[in-house]
This record gives sequence, C-alpha cells and structure tokens, in this order.
Amino acid sequence: TEFGAAVAPSFLHREMPVYPALARKLGKEGTVLLRLTIDERGNLLNIEVVEKAGYGFVESAVEAVRMSTFLPARKDGKAVASRALLPVRFTLRRG
Repeated sequence: TEFGAAVAPSFLHREMPVYPALARKLGKEGTVLLRLTIDERGNLLNIEVVEKAGYGFVESAVEAVRMSTFLPARKDGKAVASRALLPVRFTLRRG
C-alpha cells in the first residue's frame, strides 16, 4: 500500500529528517524509498531501504522514521498490520 492513502498507515507524529551537512554543502538532493512494516497498534516493526541515495540521506531518513509515531492501516474499519512504501524527499530550498 502507499503510505498515507485512505486505508494505509499514516503518521501520528512525523519527525522531519535532518538534511545531511555534506549533501547541503555539495548542493545535492535525493529521494530515499523505505518500506515500513507497521503492526495493528501502530508500532513500527521494520524499515527496509528499497531505493538508496548517497550523501547520508538514507541514515537521516531512517533515523527520522524511527523517531516518528504511526496510526495503523485500516481494513473494514479495523486496525490491521501492513507494509507501506514511504518516499522521503530531500530538496534544498532556493534563495
């Protein structure tokens, strides 16, 4: 399922990742794709890196997700365990 969709798991509290200093210095941007396993109580059970980006993006994304809290996916109105894809985009602000 795609993270944040109507029946998918979603953030209760979203910790924003820290932009890696080296990436900022070099002007690099990137996207990390994570697969999260979340149980029926909203507990994060596993983080799998599906697509990597260099410059410290993966470590920053994983750390932020570990510090976040979640609402579980729902099926027929009931909380269920699920796996969902979560893209974490790192974009430099211009100006």
